[in-house]
Amino acid sequence: MFVDLSFVKLLQLCIGIVFAHYNSKFRSHHQLCLSILKRMGFGQRVMETRILMEAEEMIRKVRDEQGRPFDVRQLTTSCVANVFLNMIFGYRFDHDDPAFQQLISDTHEGTSKFSLALMVFPALRFLPYFKKLIATFVKTNQNASSFVNDNTAKCVEVCNFF
Repeated sequence: MFVDLSFVKLLQLCIGIVFAHYNSKFRSHHQLCLSILKRMGFGQRVMETRILMEAEEMIRKVRDEQGRPFDVRQLTTSCVANVFLNMIFGYRFDHDDPAFQQLISDTHEGTSKFSLALMVFPALRFLPYFKKLIATFVKTNQNASSFVNDNTAKCVEVCNFF
């Protein structure tokens, strides 16, 4: 008998929520997560303004095309990424910024070439195809890490948090 995998995952999640241990460790972790989310603007009007600002930017970019055909995926991805990065770093990135576009392309490349077979069968990492896949994944992770580190350093310099 075949059972849908998503149903099994949902059932495991529900059982995990019902029988979870809500002890003091869970409560302290929960409070920490909520305080971090609140500092980022969760539950406040700040998120709405950031999203509206990107929506206005998206509308402006579509109007700039003046009815010509263009790839809307790139624009949509840039706007969504900008909302997240604005939430994390506190400022938005220009859509033409090469470092920002490189981060988006690296993220797309890393997620599109993800191989579940490599996770299930680690011995496959010795095959040439998977070696190349791992090298690409490592390179994209390094690029993303350097982007985050550079922008975190800029934010620390400007904000003097530490």
